[in-house]
Amino acid sequence: MHVGARSLKTGVAVTIALMTALALGMTPPIMAGVAAAMTTRPSVQRSFRAMIQNIYGNLIGALIAVAAVIIFGDTSIIVGLTVVFVIALHLKLGLHRTLTLTMVTVIFIMSSGMNDNVQFLFEGIRRFSMICIGVVSATLVNMLIFPPHYEKTLYEQILTQTTLLFKWTRLLSGGASDNTKIKNEMAAFDSRKLKIENYYHWYKEERVFSKKAKPVKLRRTVIFREMITATRLLHQALNELDRNENAYRLLPADFRETLSLQLSGLMTFHERVLLKFDGKIRRKRHEEQARKDYQHRSELANTFFSFFSQTKRDDWLDVLPLISTIIDYSQHIEHLDRLVTSYQAFHKKANRIK
Repeated sequence: MHVGARSLKTGVAVTIALMTALALGMTPPIMAGVAAAMTTRPSVQRSFRAMIQNIYGNLIGALIAVAAVIIFGDTSIIVGLTVVFVIALHLKLGLHRTLTLTMVTVIFIMSSGMNDNVQFLFEGIRRFSMICIGVVSATLVNMLIFPPHYEKTLYEQILTQTTLLFKWTRLLSGGASDNTKIKNEMAAFDSRKLKIENYYHWYKEERVFSKKAKPVKLRRTVIFREMITATRLLHQALNELDRNENAYRLLPADFRETLSLQLSGLMTFHERVLLKFDGKIRRKRHEEQARKDYQHRSELANTFFSFFSQTKRDDWLDVLPLISTIIDYSQHIEHLDRLVTSYQAFHKKANRIK
């Protein structure tokens, strides 16, 4: 069983919310704990946004609940109709993410059982305050205790994905792959791709308040986006190899070798760019090695059309999407290399992943 930082922070937020409610004499404090558990988010920015939305949404729900009880009473039918009205209003205002907690707040306030309107009003304020305590507790815990840093996780996920793609692309282009195993790996690649996209969005949402750190964050965000694009294109090339495996094997041996060498050189180049970004490979050494094993994308296209014009076989067109993807992949690798070089030239003290 794996318990992550978010699970621990949820427990801490619930504890703080309950203790704060008890210290202020608010009973039962359970709603403060429920609000804290439901407001914890994976990033600081999302937690802050959720706090604002929840306070706003729950304030609307609390006001409607108090008005409904004062005007119509607190029978079961009135509570149900009030909940329906609150749901419709929240959907209209675009507050659907706060709906669950707001419905709990409405029911919690309307079930106080008080007959005196003044006492009920103060009870409604007290119960709404408990919700606010829970929401604020969750946000403060997420900001102050182990605040999430997705940069390292994002980079490691990209590196893991690309390393596995390198392995399977080399195996498939060399005709040494197991079709059954690669089908299972394809599903794993798709799942990991979604994780990478989520981590990227969470990283992008992280705010930096230092003026010096903002340009660094923006440049790194662009680099990570280009890394993800290059990885996606490599994944697409692997899919094309797998989908048109028979057509690929029917290609002339000379052209197949040229394509395999070109793709292998691109992947080696891609791997070194990733390592260069983390400061694990020297820039000069990287550039020297790139001249040896990286050929320009025009050579692959020229070779393909040269062979195609000689044979004029239509089945060659089946591998045209693969050629196109490889050329697109090479363009993005070149662009990524330029971005990393530019970044390291301007930000020499921030070259390693934290």
